[in-house]
Amino acid sequence: MRRESAEIQNIVTMRRRYRPRASRNRRERGFVLITMTAAVIALVAVLGLAVDVGRMFIAKNETQAYCDAAALAAALALDGTTTGITNANTAVTNSTNSWNLDSAKISSPTVTFATAIGGPWVASPNPATGYIYARVSATVPLSLYFLPVVVSQTTQNVTSTATAGQIDITSFPQGLSPYTAVSTNTTGPNFGLVVGQSYDIQWPNGTSGGGCNPTTNPDACFIKPPCSGDSTASKSAVATYWGSSISGYWGSSSNSTIQQEIVDLNNQVQTLSVGTNIVPVLTNGNKAAEAGYLDDRVNQDVNITDNTVGTSTTSGTYLGDLHNGRRLLPVPIVDPTSASSTTAIGYGQFLLLANGTSDYYKKNQHGNDPYCAIYAGPYNVGSISPGAGGSTGASRVKLVQ
Repeated sequence: MRRESAEIQNIVTMRRRYRPRASRNRRERGFVLITMTAAVIALVAVLGLAVDVGRMFIAKNETQAYCDAAALAAALALDGTTTGITNANTAVTNSTNSWNLDSAKISSPTVTFATAIGGPWVASPNPATGYIYARVSATVPLSLYFLPVVVSQTTQNVTSTATAGQIDITSFPQGLSPYTAVSTNTTGPNFGLVVGQSYDIQWPNGTSGGGCNPTTNPDACFIKPPCSGDSTASKSAVATYWGSSISGYWGSSSNSTIQQEIVDLNNQVQTLSVGTNIVPVLTNGNKAAEAGYLDDRVNQDVNITDNTVGTSTTSGTYLGDLHNGRRLLPVPIVDPTSASSTTAIGYGQFLLLANGTSDYYKKNQHGNDPYCAIYAGPYNVGSISPGAGGSTGASRVKLVQ
């Protein structure tokens, strides 16, 4: 009996000894459950942050790429007129504008314009003279998938902005034709030239007979009449300082080089900058082969009929009808000031003449005749239309912000 009582007592003692440990185990299991729940919530939050923030970065890159391309297209269309502003807005509308992994369109971008990078920025400037900067902003609503679990926000607006402008070019190592236009007006961007008028890009040979007086009767100082747009001051400067054999052509005497300079704007013999004295590279006489090279360039255009510059909205003009810009020739504008100094003062773009076939210059220019072309406006590199113009008459479109 005593043995049994002792055993029973041991069992009771053992049960009492292990009862607290079982209670502790249950408490530990509860703590682990709470910890795991908190960890899962934190994990979901981190996952949401990674996924949704990652999508924000993708949306930012997509909208920024759109704004960059649209701003460049808009700046390229500016030409100093309200028509150019309209064309710039159209260029933005026509820019590829998909986002959200190409599943949505960017709607209602904001387009503004300015004459300087610091503004003020205007949506519809009129007049549009001097407006050379375009800014495009776009905002898209990005839906959030995971972050709403921990915050109340369900969408995030993503905004991108880009600014592009026509930046003055002062120097050309390549890209100019081997001709010159003459002006004694040194103020850009047009240097006294009038859009739509005809100017010598290569002058007729000079003569000292026939009543030639460079000051009072400069027209008599050429064997053929100069082009109709050149001013008396320009004709006087050429007659006084260029002599009888300088016609304004500069560059190599090699026919193959001349052809590349005209048709492809390659193989320029030297860098030409505003302020350069080009007398050392002015060559004597007219080059007979050049007429054919000019016609070759003309016939690379899709418009070989319109000889009026016009605007992009004027039907029956070069800019108003389908064209690819090949008839627009970039030419340095120079000012002869002495027999030893002819200074490059800027640049311009000239519309080569056409007759609807393939031989305008070969058919109409013979021997020492002038080569005439129509002033179209400032040269905007990469555009098939003239630019808005800056101080040099030449520009290149770049992203600036």
